[in-house]
Amino acid sequence: MKSYFLLSIFTLLCFIKVENAVSQKKIASQITYVCPPCNRKCDHLTFDKPGICMHCNMKLVDKSTLKDHPKPNRTKVGFYLQSGVEILDFAGPMEVFAYAGYDVFTISKTKEPIYAQGILTVIPDYDLSDAPQADILVFFGGNAVLPSKDKELITWIRSQNNTKYYFSVCSGALILAEAGILDNQKATTFRYTIEALKNFKKINVLPNVRYVDNGKTITTAGVSAGIDGALHMIAKLEGLTAAVETAFYMEYEWTPNKGIILGSDNPYHNINNVSILKDYKGKFKSNQNQTYELVLDPIINTLFIIINNEKHPVFYIEKNRFFLPFTANFLVFERDKNDVITGLKNTAHSNLFIKQ
Repeated sequence: MKSYFLLSIFTLLCFIKVENAVSQKKIASQITYVCPPCNRKCDHLTFDKPGICMHCNMKLVDKSTLKDHPKPNRTKVGFYLQSGVEILDFAGPMEVFAYAGYDVFTISKTKEPIYAQGILTVIPDYDLSDAPQADILVFFGGNAVLPSKDKELITWIRSQNNTKYYFSVCSGALILAEAGILDNQKATTFRYTIEALKNFKKINVLPNVRYVDNGKTITTAGVSAGIDGALHMIAKLEGLTAAVETAFYMEYEWTPNKGIILGSDNPYHNINNVSILKDYKGKFKSNQNQTYELVLDPIINTLFIIINNEKHPVFYIEKNRFFLPFTANFLVFERDKNDVITGLKNTAHSNLFIKQ
């Protein structure tokens, strides 16, 4: 009788446990998930399970907690587009700024469709009469000579007194030059418009550089160089971690600190700091007998990793975290309680490499 009673109690407890689990599952399935406010169209989307918003890359949250997530004050980036604009000139930086969470919008002389390289039709968000104030104002190549001679546009650029940064890609530098934004500064542009930019005698034109950062103005070389300049601007404004995570998402083989930086806000001050880098030297081995070796080149103050007898540079992001551009992955170091490095992981896989 006693055994029967105990069995009944045990069965009842199991039933209650199962019922609770089912109830919790039902409650979880009833939760509506949203991305935190980001002032994009995805603010109005809902999801039935947790995860990452595919539109803004923000972590989804329970809709009932939205009051705990105030709308962010997002940096506004105005892209001025003209017909004939190079597609990669603006599409590359647009991807960078959008992923970083910036509010990107397009401006043109009118709201008539823009024909980018005669291939892609783009309808501008604003024209010169109603464009909002941008924190970063960007100009691009591809038929850039015409807008550089447009007096109404140049007057409008000069009127944007609250713009914090000016940015150009390719021959878009000619527009900034005509507006006087680049006077008494160093700048670069597309290789085929270097001579045209040299016609502006107040500008020190630098060929064969990826980008030039004067502090308030950033000019980049042609086409794909705009991606490097945009990633540099994210590093400059949001920190190096944000920039490399953007490059990681884009699977872009970005080499940090590849331009000329003349301003005081240099985000790469620790990348070539030998006193920091020397701590990470050594050989590491996994359980599968794969080996990594990190060596420091004292001439160029750069840390390299040797994988399968191939040597690749790695870049310091923050303590115990390096960026590996050739695979767009990270190296993460582990330490013991005495702050001594004991191993590392490559985010490309889960193997732990033990320091030898």
